[in-house]
Amino acid sequence: MGGGFKKGWLILLLVVAFQLGSGYFEESTETPAPRRPQIAPPPPPQFESGEESVAAGPALPAASTRDPLFLIETGEKSDSTGTAFTIRDDGIWLTARHVVDGCSRVGLVVEPRRAVQVKRILPHPRADMAVLWTGRGAPALSISHDPLRIRQEGFHFGFPKSKPGQVTSSLLGRRNMRTTGRYRHTEPVIAWAERRRSPQTDTLGGLSGGPALNAKGEIVGVTVASSKRRGRVMTTAPSSLETMLSMARVQPAGIPSAGLNAGPRNGNFIEYGTALRRQLTVAQVICRVGSGRRRPRRS
Repeated sequence: MGGGFKKGWLILLLVVAFQLGSGYFEESTETPAPRRPQIAPPPPPQFESGEESVAAGPALPAASTRDPLFLIETGEKSDSTGTAFTIRDDGIWLTARHVVDGCSRVGLVVEPRRAVQVKRILPHPRADMAVLWTGRGAPALSISHDPLRIRQEGFHFGFPKSKPGQVTSSLLGRRNMRTTGRYRHTEPVIAWAERRRSPQTDTLGGLSGGPALNAKGEIVGVTVASSKRRGRVMTTAPSSLETMLSMARVQPAGIPSAGLNAGPRNGNFIEYGTALRRQLTVAQVICRVGSGRRRPRRS
């Protein structure tokens, strides 16, 4: 059983590597740099403050059924990848529900050609969010308790378009997202206006499930959708995050900035994302559907 599982993951990871070379994926990417647990990690990088934060505006109004509505359709599930991030250093992670929904096996890439099995998945019943449990931890992110404000900065990290990547944004306001297809619900989300993207991919597919952070390096949501045409990035609402953690009976135990000495800024967000991925605070998720071989695609 154990040998067959390892062989299955090896086959899938080889397929992932081939697809990365061919540019087929829209929601997959390279694996993080290797970091073996028995080797003491290097000192955390020292970041310069970079550019000054943009002055935030008024507090974000309460959610309303009158907030603008948009639709998302979840199609048939196949082998795919996405992003997850850790909220406890004992192996508890958050991701987007659509990244792991419908998967028969889920793993987190920890080294080239090596993934650890996700032992348990708890999806949110009414939001695009899920909690994952593994036997391996990493420096955890903390959750912000500050109220969201219009125009405040956001920083999104993950694996868009087959490569490690990141986006900076500015908070626009609330939206309602209606999901149809494999599952159906309507949930409040937060809309952000994209400001900078690195690398300059033609889609943000694969960023789903990654953390949205404030300028302190604290979690303000899970990235779940984007619109290239309008330059928008959508994240889960704080209320959905609170409900998810309550359902999972998880008490987050992260420290601000995952042990880094400062939060992200417009001047250092690329290096900041690299540091988060190197220490596996942000990791790639692999979803396998069924027991046969399938070509991975976006989830």
